[in-house]
Amino acid sequence: MVKKAHKNAATSQTAESYIHRALVHITGALGCLISISFFTATYDSAQVKLTLLHMGGFLLLALWSALQISRRKNPFSKQTILSLLPLFVYLGWNIVCYIFAPLHLEAAEEFIRFLLYGFITILAVTEFTFQDVKCITKWIIWAVVISFAYGVVQVADGFSPGLDPMPWRGFFTKRIFSTHANPNFFADFIIFSSCILSGVYLATRQKKYLFLNGIGLILLFFTESKGAWIAYAVALAAGALLWANFNERIKKYRLRINVVTLCAIVATAVLVGFYTAKRFQSVNFRTHTWRGTVEMIKDSPVLGVGIGNFKTIYSAYRRPQIFYIENSHNTETQHAENELLEQAAVCGIIGLAVFLWWMGFLFYLSVRTLRREELPPEKQYYLLGYTAALLGMFVHSWVDISIHFASSGYFFALFMGVLPALCYPKKPEESQPLPVQHPKLLIALRWGLTVGTAGLAGWILLSFKDIVHVLTFKTLGDWLQILAAGICLGACVIGAGIVVWQSAKKLRSALAFIPLFLLLPLEVIAYCPFQANHFYSLAIALNNVRDLESSAMYFTKAVRLNPLQSEYRQFRANIFMGLWNLDKSILPNRGDKKTASDDFSRALADFQIVAKRSPNHALLYHNMGQLYYKMALTRSEMSAHARSLEEHQQLRQEAIDHMAHAKQSFERSLQSNPTNPETYVYLAQIGLLENNVEEAQNWLDKLYKGPDGVTEPEFLQRNRNYIPALQLQAQLNARRAKQNVR
Repeated sequence: MVKKAHKNAATSQTAESYIHRALVHITGALGCLISISFFTATYDSAQVKLTLLHMGGFLLLALWSALQISRRKNPFSKQTILSLLPLFVYLGWNIVCYIFAPLHLEAAEEFIRFLLYGFITILAVTEFTFQDVKCITKWIIWAVVISFAYGVVQVADGFSPGLDPMPWRGFFTKRIFSTHANPNFFADFIIFSSCILSGVYLATRQKKYLFLNGIGLILLFFTESKGAWIAYAVALAAGALLWANFNERIKKYRLRINVVTLCAIVATAVLVGFYTAKRFQSVNFRTHTWRGTVEMIKDSPVLGVGIGNFKTIYSAYRRPQIFYIENSHNTETQHAENELLEQAAVCGIIGLAVFLWWMGFLFYLSVRTLRREELPPEKQYYLLGYTAALLGMFVHSWVDISIHFASSGYFFALFMGVLPALCYPKKPEESQPLPVQHPKLLIALRWGLTVGTAGLAGWILLSFKDIVHVLTFKTLGDWLQILAAGICLGACVIGAGIVVWQSAKKLRSALAFIPLFLLLPLEVIAYCPFQANHFYSLAIALNNVRDLESSAMYFTKAVRLNPLQSEYRQFRANIFMGLWNLDKSILPNRGDKKTASDDFSRALADFQIVAKRSPNHALLYHNMGQLYYKMALTRSEMSAHARSLEEHQQLRQEAIDHMAHAKQSFERSLQSNPTNPETYVYLAQIGLLENNVEEAQNWLDKLYKGPDGVTEPEFLQRNRNYIPALQLQAQLNARRAKQNVR
């Protein structure tokens, strides 16, 4: 019996060693995949990055939980708890803020992602050693090579169009974005990867890392991300200053390094000033966004609005100039363009203070560790690189939103855990011997998990096949994209399945299987939004070619797969207005289940759900006004063909009631978006239909005058030259002339 107990303990240690290695490699591979993945078969090309983050994050959480249960040991030592105390307070405070937030469903996805980021940090602190960090660094370097290589192709394509075969070329004109969906996100990647490359170069003295850094600097210029240039200079300057002033080995070069560093910062400031003067629009956008965010903070200074609610609540504070700058009325500002303001807005002044405490503690810990003379040089250089990387991302976040998206947010969370992991040496884990368990139970659990994992893998692959079969492949880039996507997805599914299967095969604790079984439904939940986003994209494309019936069907699929996304309902309601079938019937493709409905009722139900979840949506009440307006005209037309006086009066009254609702909705719409000229024209048209010429003229005058606070001539000129308003003005003038003749 004693020998059997020792055998089980040894096997358990094998399981722990395997899962630990899996955690390290999955963490690195996940960062690499998030960086290089791009898939334009979804409306939002960054959705694949979010899907990888959620599915990979849940896999890491399940494996880490199984590992801790198998070890039968508290992963939080006294030292670890002290180093994570600011993070625990920060996470706890944000959970409280979310609980007391005004809205929850619309914010749920971002809140879950926030918790995953917190776990990634905890994973790094509790689990990773210096050797693990070096392994993860290799994965980051692979991401750098791939991203930089494609960035070079995009730069070359700007000078010789046609070199880039991919379908997303030219998304941002000549601004490059590589595989990061946005030039600013790519710039953020260049910032932190350049710092890490610098640290690895100092540790290894291999010139290939200097070469990659040079490529990165060139690519950063072509992103035209001015805030990133400043952050890049600050990050590398901070790293250089720390290296020069805390490294006794290069004491004689200290003055030169300090002077060169300061000159580089000044040169960057001049470059930023020059390009800012050439393209001042982004400065205006941020200024107006910050002003609105400050008003949000004043109205909720303690608890804020809760994680995930910024985009929903901010709409009520958005400056009218934002709509003019973006030249769109279906615009949504998701974040504050300044992380300090956003922290204060979503979790209050207290949350901001705790966040700064956490960040300050991390940098203090790093600097204190760098000053230790007994720190091995190699570890010192890695710590230096990661400290500068985190600082660069933090500084960039003052004028950017990159860390709120997967391509940067994952690394920001990871680096916050890597710094304490490098500062505090890990001690070898000592596992307690596990009691002997009934082998039949373990066999049953392994078989059950194997069948479940295989079923999940098959479902994911078949679901992706459903996405692919409706795509069109017209160019080489289309074929390259789908080939790479298929290979990558297959590798991820098979690789994750093997890791789960091997972990289950080696585990000797029945309780450790619980998080692995819970992983299966979590992965389904994480993958569904990717499918939903694809069907949303397909529905938009079908709407553009006026295939409204098919568009409604795919919008309904998107709503079913991701019911938390109210934007799908907003679009589907507009499709119902185009279809306009007023016969009561049960149509599953339009979202009906057991109750017969018509397109007016379906659209109204969707709008009402959006109103509950996102009451400040820029187009919500305008679209509701259009719905009521169309129904009023329909009832009015029907009244003209009524078969009896009673029916005529009933239809006429319904038309009047719907027109009143339309007017009310349009007026409410102007509170969220006072710049939409179409709304003013509708209100003026209603006045004209009601034979109230003065009211109609009043609405047109308000359009010509422009919203309060808007004085920019180029904005107001758009209102005065709005053709439908000018046409309606001609009708009003003709109506007045006719009345004067009488």
